[in-house]
Amino acid sequence: MARPPSSKASRLSAEERQLEQLHADILRQQQELEKKLKRLPVEIAAQAEQKRARDHQRNLSAGPVISSRPGRAGSSRGRGKNRSLEMPSRQRFYAQIKTAILLITLAVIFFLLWRSVVPST
Repeated sequence: MARPPSSKASRLSAEERQLEQLHADILRQQQELEKKLKRLPVEIAAQAEQKRARDHQRNLSAGPVISSRPGRAGSSRGRGKNRSLEMPSRQRFYAQIKTAILLITLAVIFFLLWRSVVPST
């Protein structure tokens, strides 16, 4: 049994209308996206300018910067990198002496505590 030719033609025309409608929707969406694409750089630039203005205003209203580091007296051009970290030899010697005295004092305290806790037999 063959179908009537009119049903096949009407089915094709319905599919064609549906495809044309999808095509029109896609074209409309494409045009909207192109408009948005043209607008976005301007909006982004405006937002960046607003952010710069806010940051500038906040910086103006803020107080002076307080640093925990002291300022440097001179330029660092003449000094080597390790030079700033090194202690002078006299200060290093005094630091070693202090450390030795503290260690000896600590050893004496431990020795006296040990003698008082552990009685000799």
